Amino acid sequence: ETLGADEVAQFTAWLDAQPRVDLGLPANGARVVVAKFNDYQCPACRQAHLAYKGIQQKYESAYPGQVAFLSLDYPLEAECNTGGIHSAACEAAVAVRLARAKNRGPEMEEWLFANQNSLTRDRVKEGLTEIAQVSDFDARYAETLGAVRADAQLGQKLKITGTPTFFINGIRIESTLRPVYFDATIAH
Repeated sequence: ETLGADEVAQFTAWLDAQPRVDLGLPANGARVVVAKFNDYQCPACRQAHLAYKGIQQKYESAYPGQVAFLSLDYPLEAECNTGGIHSAACEAAVAVRLARAKNRGPEMEEWLFANQNSLTRDRVKEGLTEIAQVSDFDARYAETLGAVRADAQLGQKLKITGTPTFFINGIRIESTLRPVYFDATIAH
């Protein structure tokens, strides 16, 4: 799908009219920061991940270091957030953080989204062992959960009402945009 010049002009005018929020996240030299509040048990988060993966790869390849893609945890589970319906969302968020420490974060995210319908605490631990060879999940869980809670608290301050919620250079996008519009937002 492509957008015509008129569609791009209308969309960018709408973007320019949106309020911007300073999330206080490091840009590390990037010109564009795409922050996604995410829950690994959320079907819409999985759909956004699949729909936008190619766009993320495009910008990482064509414009290295210019676009930062940040995934922030907003599990819909009472253990680490204000509540919700996903019984292994906190565990999944912790698993991704532990996998990132082993440079296996993207692989762990792929595994979680692929196995989303069968996630339990034990299943998440199995996946983490398989993907990142992390076998001390239980010992590191409480400490790592603190970082997950910090993301969730930021989301609460920003009044996140569902996942995924994106902020692209501070512009709040509360629903999943069609990929062509997501791309156009980053390009703008």
